[in-house]
Amino acid sequence: MGFSGKPSKGCAPCRAKRTKCDLAVPSCTQCIRKGRVCSGYRNEQDLLFRNETKLVVRKAKRRHESQSPPPNHLPMEAFSMQLFNPMPSRRAAVNDEAEMHFFAHLNEKLFASQDCSTGGGYDYILPVYSQDLLSNGPVPEIIRATGLAALGSTRGSPELLIAARQKRGQVLRHLNQQLQDPRMALSDSSILTCVLLSLFENVLCEGSQSTQAMTYHLQGALTLSELRGSAQFSTEVGRGIYARMRGFILAHCLQTRDPIPPFILTFLDDESITQRDFAPDFYKLLARLCQLRSDHKQKGYVDAPMATEASSLVNEFDLWHPHIPDWHPYSRPSADDFRRNVDDDTYRFMWLSNTWFFKHTARVLASDMVIEYARAQLLLAPASASATSTLADAVSTQTSLCVELRDSTEYYFDKFRSAESCQRTAGGYGLLWPLYVLSMSATSTSETMLWIKDMASGIADAFGIRQGRAMADFIALFCSPPADDGFLVGL
Repeated sequence: MGFSGKPSKGCAPCRAKRTKCDLAVPSCTQCIRKGRVCSGYRNEQDLLFRNETKLVVRKAKRRHESQSPPPNHLPMEAFSMQLFNPMPSRRAAVNDEAEMHFFAHLNEKLFASQDCSTGGGYDYILPVYSQDLLSNGPVPEIIRATGLAALGSTRGSPELLIAARQKRGQVLRHLNQQLQDPRMALSDSSILTCVLLSLFENVLCEGSQSTQAMTYHLQGALTLSELRGSAQFSTEVGRGIYARMRGFILAHCLQTRDPIPPFILTFLDDESITQRDFAPDFYKLLARLCQLRSDHKQKGYVDAPMATEASSLVNEFDLWHPHIPDWHPYSRPSADDFRRNVDDDTYRFMWLSNTWFFKHTARVLASDMVIEYARAQLLLAPASASATSTLADAVSTQTSLCVELRDSTEYYFDKFRSAESCQRTAGGYGLLWPLYVLSMSATSTSETMLWIKDMASGIADAFGIRQGRAMADFIALFCSPPADDGFLVGL
């Protein structure tokens, strides 16, 4: 590796043409205007060091060739081997591997009301993928791009990550062309491509650029769905795409403290749709929590009505349980009920574990607001018995929830890691959400933060998830080994 001084931050095509790159996301303006593939932008190590592996290989090859006998002295067997054993296309092989990796590790299925009791869910992506293979649509390409990004992250391969970014550029151009066609603009293919582009950015995980791009693609999927209207729900495929989009948007809004978009809220109350949905009441509770956190973000403080709503949500999430055979109230879904070498069972196990995590993390997020309100009241009236009691109850509830989340995260980490099914990787992604909520909770200690750092690092190593490494590195900047007095962060 050679030190390269002060190189340009621009994409490869702009550097090659010596044109100024505006570093726009997801593709720079120059590449879009010229109709070329934008390879993306280099990370910090690429800005400091130049990979000279290819140069070294070329030099070694030249030395070897200079010492080798001339071509007319090569034995006939060498020519016959080249004639009858042609090298397969490496690019085609990598693309095939990327597709298989996506379907084996990153695919998710729809669990609707009719198949909540048994089975591994409905695969809504495969029909659109198959149709786009015939019609030359963008879904196969975004699946390959996401698979390449995942493979590149797992193997630590910059070449695969560059190839993934290049395919993303191809997908964006293809999608843009499809959106100009009135017959295809609002199709399953267009909406699913936007949803999978957000998944791609989640897998690629290149800091704020990926976060902004993911938000942009989710908004695109939402806009197309709004234009399509109720026709989105006329097929199982359409409902599956909507459910995937809704899940992304709910998690995004909980994290950013934004309200749920009106389009999502509208169909949460549509009985013709909710009767085929899984536990619509659960999503309504999550929507209320998102609105409450959005109000908190706008006001900057928790008032009495907000504290009352937060306390109510803590209790309502506690009382909510899905009416399915595998769910046991107040007991996390057990791996003993599933054959984890079978994909359908692994899908179902992950779905139940994610539901368990969302139920408990939602209570933690709501209890945070109760704690904040009670502390503010004690500042105004230190002798207030009601505020003291409210704070003690809320802290006790949240502490118990955080202990359960830690235990459950460790339990599912071991179970997903030891699962023989390829689908275990998707389970690894689900473990990052409780870590995020624990890191933000009012009762987290310095010891908890160190545990989160170690667990996030373990997820990155065990499942090849870049987000885990980013989370571990970020928390490491702010936490230190716990002191002997057990200092409590935020109290």
